[in-house]
Amino acid sequence: MKTTTRIRTALALALVLPALALAVPPGGEGGPMEKGLAAYEAGDYATALELWRPLASQGDPEAQFRLGYLYAMGQGVPQDQGLALTWYRKAAELGHAKAQFNLGVAYLKGNGVDKDPETGFTWVQRSAVQGWAPAQYVLGSLFGQGLGTEKDLAQAAHWMMEAADQGHADAQYALARMYLEGAGDEKDTARAVELLREAGKNGSLEAIYTLGVINPARGMEPDSPEAVAKIRKAAELGYPQAQYDLGAAYASGTGGLEKDAAEAAVWFEKAAGKGLAQAQYDLGWLYENREGVEKNEEKAVEWYTKAADQGFARAQYQLGLHFASGRGVEKDANKGFELVIEAADAGFVEAQYAVGVMYDEGNGVQQDYSKAMEWYKKAAANGNATAMFAAGNLYSNGYGVAKDSKEAKKWYCKAARLGLPQGKKMLGDDVDVDEVCK
Repeated sequence: MKTTTRIRTALALALVLPALALAVPPGGEGGPMEKGLAAYEAGDYATALELWRPLASQGDPEAQFRLGYLYAMGQGVPQDQGLALTWYRKAAELGHAKAQFNLGVAYLKGNGVDKDPETGFTWVQRSAVQGWAPAQYVLGSLFGQGLGTEKDLAQAAHWMMEAADQGHADAQYALARMYLEGAGDEKDTARAVELLREAGKNGSLEAIYTLGVINPARGMEPDSPEAVAKIRKAAELGYPQAQYDLGAAYASGTGGLEKDAAEAAVWFEKAAGKGLAQAQYDLGWLYENREGVEKNEEKAVEWYTKAADQGFARAQYQLGLHFASGRGVEKDANKGFELVIEAADAGFVEAQYAVGVMYDEGNGVQQDYSKAMEWYKKAAANGNATAMFAAGNLYSNGYGVAKDSKEAKKWYCKAARLGLPQGKKMLGDDVDVDEVCK
């Protein structure tokens, strides 16, 4: 089961849905703002726009903020990021915290304006000092990454704490990770676990998941039944990584679970449906190899494609092999080569060897022994014994290089020392490899 302890530093830069904090009197009573809130809550964005526009034009920062949000989301009006920023800026300059935050987010993302991390940082900071928890969380992230400002882990921890104290689940989770890893402060596992529990109560599926995969304060092993129970909880609540890990536990029979490929497929499909590339690849592999599901090469290609489109090298490699052979898809050797070399360029060793074979055989690309040797050596440098053997063959036969029996022997020795039978056979069935390859 994968149990990486990565610290999440994603910026959470989605626009903030305006909190409908003002009371909405029964029947839409009250002034234009309150009536606009009632209309917005009912999904009548055109009426909300009609009621808020005059207020915004008169300089009401709350109305300006809400008008900006309508334009940003295309609610009741055509979506227009430029107009959204115009209204956000008006409200932000009048000190409206949420507008300051959304304006800062726009600069950080380059949404409707040229990307400008320094200006984004400035507006987010103005919002944060007013106590707006999402801004405090993002400000902590910016300090943690050194984006738009100098990197300062102490300031990152401070602002995460400010947001966490207001019950911001993502901040509680991020702060817990900082305590677990000793970033910005000394390690404090007990405090980290406390924060993870709070974040879990506040809806952070990552926190629930993390309590399963890392909880040294309770002596919980990553693959223990207790850990799997936490992961299952996050999985059942819809957290993709937890769904994948639960599927992996079923696939491997760890965490007190019986090995069950069919149940693994169920959880992989849930995670794959949410876009997790590793799950998409593994689900494709199950369909290709008839593990827990009926063999279906077309389904395998479908899931490999989804993962490959995300740049998942192993999926690019497998999809390339399917196109090269015509399994589950119309045969297209050229496309197969393109996909395999993408995976090879990403450093996937099996793909590097496969590119060598494709150049060697002229499969999907013009035959070129010198390029075949180049890719065999790349794969060999990464420990691929079969590639070492193939390089030996090219030297032995003088394909793409000058024929050189000594160089061939060197490569056969490399392969043989890694236990490849073909390498030993080329040296002689009864020879002592260590002796011959001195």
